[in-house]
Amino acid sequence: MSTEIPNQPDEPVNAPPPQAFQSPAPTEQIPAYDGAPPAKPPLDTVSLFALITAGPGLGLVSVPLGIWGVIRTKNHQRRGRTLAVISFVLIGLWAIVGTVVGVMAGLSVTSTTDQTAAPAPSDLVAPTTASPAPATVSPTPVAPSKKKIPGHQPHGPLRTAKKVYWDQLKTGDCVKGTAEKATYSVTRVDCRSRHQAEVTGTFNLRGGSRYPGDKAVEKASDARCAKYFARYVGIDWDSSAYNYDFAPPEPSEWRQGDREVICFAVDPAHPENSRISLRKVKE
Repeated sequence: MSTEIPNQPDEPVNAPPPQAFQSPAPTEQIPAYDGAPPAKPPLDTVSLFALITAGPGLGLVSVPLGIWGVIRTKNHQRRGRTLAVISFVLIGLWAIVGTVVGVMAGLSVTSTTDQTAAPAPSDLVAPTTASPAPATVSPTPVAPSKKKIPGHQPHGPLRTAKKVYWDQLKTGDCVKGTAEKATYSVTRVDCRSRHQAEVTGTFNLRGGSRYPGDKAVEKASDARCAKYFARYVGIDWDSSAYNYDFAPPEPSEWRQGDREVICFAVDPAHPENSRISLRKVKE
């Protein structure tokens, strides 16, 4: 009895060589995580103090701190921007509360004033035989009686004040600013307005081109203006309560041909603020 061996597949004549074992490719190394969370930015103390001072309503302190806190936390290197915003909200609420309280207090004061000004109790009844006077009528001030001003006083609308040259003045003009004739101009006003003097007349002195001297000019001006005063006021100067003055030409004006003299009537009692005309006052 023979034993048969099963047919084995024929090995190829040129069998491929066995492949060499390749090690796995190296993997990227991942750094180990130590488990600690990232650090938080520090809390901004300025924003915290802004919130603390806003609680009791210290707006003058809280608002500047809040603005500073917002600026400090702008770059997110500090925490607390929300605290600064909340401080603004609290200050706004305090402002609203203060406004409401102020309005209510004002209404309360008004009500108290009205009650204080209420009429007297009803049991105080005026007698029926006399007409009761209204309790709320305030006394009307009585205008003092005006003393009639003598003389020829102007009437109608006030004359508008105007600056004029000295040689433009005429008899009856009231003026102010007569301190110096060298100013070349004077203010002409209504005689019912504040003034210093009133023109009683003008005239020209006689003489050559040579200035006769201050004494001669003043003597001639004084004599003529005294006559103009008596004619204008209606009474001689030595019997009057008023006075006269004059503005003679200066030496430089005399050499230029200006010989005009301007005569004035003045009130010694009101040298700067006379308000009446002295024409024909006879005082």
